[in-house]
Amino acid sequence: MIGAALIVLREVFEAALLIGILLAGTRDVRGRSASVAAGVALGLAAAGAVALGAGRLAEAFEGSGQELFNAAVLLTATALLGWHSVWMKRHGRQLAQTMAGVGRQVAGGTRSLSGLMIVVALAVLREGSELVLFLYGILAGGTDRHALFSGSLIGLAVGVGIGAVVYQGLLKVPQRYLFSVTGSLLLLLAAGMASQAAGNLVQAGWLPALLDPLWDSSTLLREHGAAGQVLHALVGYVERPSAMQMLFFGSVLAVLSAATRAADHPPGPRPAWWRPAMAALLLLVAAAVPQRASAAFSVYSPVVEAGERALELRSQRDVDSRAAVDGAEEHKLELEYSPNAWWRAEGLVTIERDPGGGRHVAEYSFENVFALTPQGKYWADVGLLAEYAHGVGADSHDAIELGLLAETSWQRTALTVNLTAEQALTGGSRAELGYAARLRWRGNEHFEPGIEMHGELGAVGQYGSLGEHRHQAGPALLGRVRLESRRALRYEAAWLFGLTGASPDATGRLQLEYEF
Repeated sequence: MIGAALIVLREVFEAALLIGILLAGTRDVRGRSASVAAGVALGLAAAGAVALGAGRLAEAFEGSGQELFNAAVLLTATALLGWHSVWMKRHGRQLAQTMAGVGRQVAGGTRSLSGLMIVVALAVLREGSELVLFLYGILAGGTDRHALFSGSLIGLAVGVGIGAVVYQGLLKVPQRYLFSVTGSLLLLLAAGMASQAAGNLVQAGWLPALLDPLWDSSTLLREHGAAGQVLHALVGYVERPSAMQMLFFGSVLAVLSAATRAADHPPGPRPAWWRPAMAALLLLVAAAVPQRASAAFSVYSPVVEAGERALELRSQRDVDSRAAVDGAEEHKLELEYSPNAWWRAEGLVTIERDPGGGRHVAEYSFENVFALTPQGKYWADVGLLAEYAHGVGADSHDAIELGLLAETSWQRTALTVNLTAEQALTGGSRAELGYAARLRWRGNEHFEPGIEMHGELGAVGQYGSLGEHRHQAGPALLGRVRLESRRALRYEAAWLFGLTGASPDATGRLQLEYEF
């Protein structure tokens, strides 16, 4: 009975804490009680359905179904809580002034209530599905049904009671500070949920832990103690977190804090630290994402120039003391065209050479770059890479590659980051993730020195150690020479040194592009 009571208390308290914060933050919004009640009902119904299908869920994802499901729910809730926080920050002063409710002057008020309902439903769904599975496990272990029922009722009552106390405490916060307090709590909740989602994905083998554990604070604050449970519900506290969990926590907290700050203040000049800080964040994210083993060393820009036509050659060659590695080559010949300012299409032929062998055509591919943001409008230009490759040869295969491209600059320095995922169209294969990053100085169009990073960690769920895979970095040089009649010649050259034993001693790469 005690075990059931503690489990129910924990799950109910986590859901009640979120609901209490949301109720306090929207206490002057008409209809918010009905939205919360509807969210609770939807969450309970969905939790029951998940509990009934838990076996099939785990089987579909090779035993990791609950972790993947929890991660999906947590990431969805993180996005919705983030949107809700930005909305409340933008309209909080209006809500405080209109104590009677939400009028037409509060744009998006109806959508906020629907978002409130979804967040509550997701919270109840997550805690409810876990609760049913936990209680089923206790029952399967031989616990008496009556004791299980009694303990569950006790835990439910105490959990709801604690949630009510939290809600009443928030109601005593002065109205002028209410939105700041609840907004800060929602940001911490969202970051904590993102951290827990990362923990689930690491446990399921879908993300690398990077460093596990990053620290051990069990001697100072036990995760399963009273204070630890409160912090776990509020900020996702765990006593032995992985580096990936803290990366998710810090990144989500930084992004949502910046978004709420932007919603609260009119647009103006960014502080001097803004772009360098965001650039460091991009590099940190890039370093956490593994690279596919067969990646060509290219750094894609998300910027698309309408009407641009070009012929391009990309070449790279490995140099190594080992005969089995030395002399490997890859060359890509391509023709590109940008019909408008948001789409660049490219057709490519890839020629490879194995060490000691001859050159041969390896694949044909169709590559597309889509600009997702207007150039220069935001702190970073963002784009999407989409490629279909058709392999040539008996042992080859087709593949699909998707990538997120980002580029930001401050003063005369620019950072470009690519995060990619490639899925081979063969049975049993796993998607391979990748990154490329380049930092360069843009003081002279003809001569732009920089540094590049490339690496690999293997397929999803099969990362191994860092030393088992290829990681390289080194100096780069870029430039553009303008010719007559709007023609130009671009060049990129880099010498990349091996950082691990699995890397070649060095790789030279050259990229030439003729614009016409």
